[in-house]
Amino acid sequence: MSTFVALLRAVNLGSHARLPMARLREMLGELGWQQPRTYLQSGNAVFTAPLGAEEVAVALREKLAADGLPTEVMIRTGEHLHALACAGHPFAAPGVEHPKLQVAFPLQPVDAQRVAAMPIPDGEAARAADGEVFLHYPDGVGRSKLTTAHLQRHLGTPVTCRNWKTVCALAQMC
Repeated sequence: MSTFVALLRAVNLGSHARLPMARLREMLGELGWQQPRTYLQSGNAVFTAPLGAEEVAVALREKLAADGLPTEVMIRTGEHLHALACAGHPFAAPGVEHPKLQVAFPLQPVDAQRVAAMPIPDGEAARAADGEVFLHYPDGVGRSKLTTAHLQRHLGTPVTCRNWKTVCALAQMC
């Protein structure tokens, strides 16, 4: 049994794609996976399963779609998330608040050169490392033009973003 982290894209954003976390835990159990736990209300789950990451992603995506919620599912191993948290966010510095540090989790691997070539709004930053895209929003995420849509357009794959505090909390749950 391996520990996995599921990061669902675009759930519980306003009235869009509502999914109670109790239902997500229930669905994970229905798939036969063990120890389902969720974090916050934004589609984050930690669980164990006797499958590989790709098989887990396909099964969960199909289960969500059958339940009326077609969305992308980014799956990472617990080991991978723990290693990310231990390595630290590359833009972390004294005085930089956690909400200004984000990680974009792409569905498909992205190449560092593609991230480096992506247009970045003034003052903001993006860097590929360990298969993810680390982001820094010094003025906050809310007014940034470095949106999920911008990332997806330039990286060529769906992404879902989590702030650094959430990444660390999920790593601790593993």
